[in-house]
Amino acid sequence: GVGAPRTPAALDSFPEQGAPEEVAPLVRALNGLLARLRAALEAQRAFVADAAHELRTPLAALKLQVQLAERAADGGQRAAALVEVQAGLERATHLVGQLLTLARLEPGHSPPPAGPVSLAELVAAAVADHAVLAEEKQVDLGAATVDAGAGVNGDAEALGTLLANLVDNAIRYTPAGGRVDLSAGVAEGHPYLEVVDSGPGIPEAERERVFDRFYRGAGTGEPGTGLGLAIVKAIARRHGATVSLAGAPGGGLVARVDFPTGAAASSLGPNRDAAS
Repeated sequence: GVGAPRTPAALDSFPEQGAPEEVAPLVRALNGLLARLRAALEAQRAFVADAAHELRTPLAALKLQVQLAERAADGGQRAAALVEVQAGLERATHLVGQLLTLARLEPGHSPPPAGPVSLAELVAAAVADHAVLAEEKQVDLGAATVDAGAGVNGDAEALGTLLANLVDNAIRYTPAGGRVDLSAGVAEGHPYLEVVDSGPGIPEAERERVFDRFYRGAGTGEPGTGLGLAIVKAIARRHGATVSLAGAPGGGLVARVDFPTGAAASSLGPNRDAAS
């Protein structure tokens, strides 16, 4: 019954049948809360299980490379093995960083105070931060259409992470000689960010699945965690924004983030102030 002793782990619903009429609304409200708690705990368990599974692979590779370094017959073999160890450490560190970012975006975590965020400044920072990677990949990275007055009220640091993940993906999957263009503006009252690349694109059937945690399309030649777009979606959701993927005219991909009309910032200040 409603008054029966329950353990902290008991999240099954209270029986509504037979409850006094004046208590029924409270029972329904409690059952709704318990259902939300069950869903949150199940999502958390799934996240921990997935994270443990994903960490197992890079850690096993690291262990193997260390063993190869220990068994190296000469300095050259040892140096080559240590280079692989360093690369493996970087991949594992990146994965852990992505996991921590995603964990902080889980429902139940309080978002930082929102402030005015200039989308134009986000674009400029993303271009500057990815200049070296773009040069290494021989990709022409730049800003296409940028409205200096476009802005939203939100978390500047998180939105910077959102755009960085989109740009990083675009550069990594665009062949040498290709282009990645960033845009920011306001369309029909909706602030937006857009990243267009000339890469291979994503088949329409996979465009929703790529937002799932740890999902990576078949045949991808680039290393990655499969978390970048999941983080993008989580940050967008916190800002009431939607993320869409579409084919670009040249065969690449258009990644667009549309913010709700009410997200527009009334006055824009430096992003660093909003993020502090």
